[in-house]
Amino acid sequence: MGITKRKKMKLRKLKSKKIAKPTKLSPMQIVKRDFGSKKDLAAKVINVVEKRYEESDEEFKARIETLSNTKLLKLYRVGQEVAEKFENKENLAKEVYKKIRGEEQKVDQDYLNKLNTFSMAKLLDMHKFYKRDANKSRGPKKSRKRKLRSNNSFKRNFLKKNK
Repeated sequence: MGITKRKKMKLRKLKSKKIAKPTKLSPMQIVKRDFGSKKDLAAKVINVVEKRYEESDEEFKARIETLSNTKLLKLYRVGQEVAEKFENKENLAKEVYKKIRGEEQKVDQDYLNKLNTFSMAKLLDMHKFYKRDANKSRGPKKSRKRKLRSNNSFKRNFLKKNK
């Protein structure tokens, strides 16, 4: 007996399968690789995140330690980026204010205080948004003008058809 169609198809599938790519690391693997344990990462994030005003230190620490690995990694990255570029949350809020209102205007202290109530992640997202928006609007868009037929060619074609 020869090779059947079904066997040929199976052989083709086996040949066409590509070598498996390395899988993406899970958040737990990233935490273990970079920080050792979740508690070590939580200890670093505690210094970055602000606690709620009605929350005690023990409650705050327990809340941070029970966050998911993904959330802890995100909070850590946000804290690192803010510390690196702006030093603290107040400077970040001032930068966002400058992006929104412009530098020439008088400072609206109430609005600046409201910006300071936002989380660092929200302020960082706002800063990136307004930075990208400022880069986009560098000038008026050039509109594509549609090429119109001249009036003479239209008349010529019309007269040819109606003769």
